[in-house]
Amino acid sequence: MNEKISEIILDNFKKVSKKKVNINDNIRSLGVDSLDLAELIIEAEEKFNISISDAEILKLEYVKDIIELIQNKIQ
Repeated sequence: MNEKISEIILDNFKKVSKKKVNINDNIRSLGVDSLDLAELIIEAEEKFNISISDAEILKLEYVKDIIELIQNKIQ
């Protein structure tokens, strides 16, 4: 399941970023703005049937942070 989450999140970031995406990348350095991030979060919430609060979103700094947050929510 963890690999599937990583794959989905990385694929989603690749759609909105013109750069190669790695789980250790800083979200802002990928050129992802707040609207892009909101869309990614909404898609993840729907796909994994989870809820992510605004406070949790504000703490996200790296791609891996999103993956870890989703993993923690579905366990």
